[in-house]
Amino acid sequence: MAWGDLALLDAPRLEPVILSRSLTPQALADRLTELEIAVREGAVLVGGFISHGETEAAKRLARLPELRLVRLLPYPMALCHPGTGALRRIEEGHTLILSGFPEGDSRLTRSACVQVNRWVLALCGHQADSPAEALHEAKPTDDDPGAIFL
Repeated sequence: MAWGDLALLDAPRLEPVILSRSLTPQALADRLTELEIAVREGAVLVGGFISHGETEAAKRLARLPELRLVRLLPYPMALCHPGTGALRRIEEGHTLILSGFPEGDSRLTRSACVQVNRWVLALCGHQADSPAEALHEAKPTDDDPGAIFL
């Protein structure tokens, strides 16, 4: 399921945003600078924006008027409630929100977050093919509802 402009997936440059919580503060700062440069050069950022570093990147880069991003949710679309700023960005074609998880699965699990990272890499690494095909992979299973990857 998707909200927003699917044409963002056809951008010439899709830049993955996967920032491990194990990054040092300096490594995180360096990557945020790289992402800002990528945005200024026209890249579309793709990520789950789940980890602390990823949410920090989204907050820092949100001030850039040229920011375009694709957010992959680690849960079903029905659980997503974008704020007015996000809705405006969706309407303007600057943000695309995707979920590959079925309705009724409301647990945020580590395996779901890892699956999102796999989809991010697939979308960014297979631009010549149809990126949307990467979203049709099998859903991960995880019996531990407390295994949150943050």
